[in-house]
Amino acid sequence: MKILVINGSPRGERSNTMQLTRAFLRGMSKTADIETETVDVGKLDIRPCLGCFSCWSKTPGRCVINDDVRGITLKILASDIVIYSFPLFYYSVPSKLKALIERQLPTVAPFMEGQTSYLINGGHPPRFAVSYKTVLISTCGFYPTEKSYDAIRAQFDMICGEGNYLELFLGEGELFAKSVAGRRCGLKLEAAERAGEEYGRTGTLSETVRNAVCSHIFPPRMYAHMADDGWGVTMENFRAADEETIREVAALGKKIETDY
Repeated sequence: MKILVINGSPRGERSNTMQLTRAFLRGMSKTADIETETVDVGKLDIRPCLGCFSCWSKTPGRCVINDDVRGITLKILASDIVIYSFPLFYYSVPSKLKALIERQLPTVAPFMEGQTSYLINGGHPPRFAVSYKTVLISTCGFYPTEKSYDAIRAQFDMICGEGNYLELFLGEGELFAKSVAGRRCGLKLEAAERAGEEYGRTGTLSETVRNAVCSHIFPPRMYAHMADDGWGVTMENFRAADEETIREVAALGKKIETDY
């Protein structure tokens, strides 16, 4: 079973999310025969989509931009499972990973007529007769609510179809770099390994196992206090810095003030 891991974190191997992903893969290796390759998006030449639609007309199935995306696309199409491993950046994926996702346009067809199911869902049918499973593994620094990942889900519902991908979303990801949370984060890595074992054995994940990975590491108030202290700055520092922004905006003709 060929697995392609797309590491979308700008931190590369130091990614907090990759700790969770590696644990998941360790679990999979216990119950499935896997061959894994990891690509670090941050190290690659990935240019933005031009919106020229040449991949639908002049060069069908192939992007006109000559960078590293073509090679990654071929690896995706040749995989049995594609794992997107990424931190949550401002309620979306990191920008370079977003560019890679946008550049997958050549893998879908432009035609709408006769594609009833895709018209209903607003998407486009796949160009190539290949199938692979998609897994999303992500952490974020904020204490998450169910809405934190809504934009991610909406995007992959369109790309993969609703319910056609596995998600493992865990908040408080910055704790993986903090020794004070070592024991609790260790338990999460053990849970991720168990999740990988189950997924490798069954191709699915039970809610019990998924929740063991995705449940909160610390209670909300405790984590909020830890996170606030972790920045090394006070509200007074913030207010002093904001004064410069307030002056600059005022010079453009609009009055603003801080909202916290």
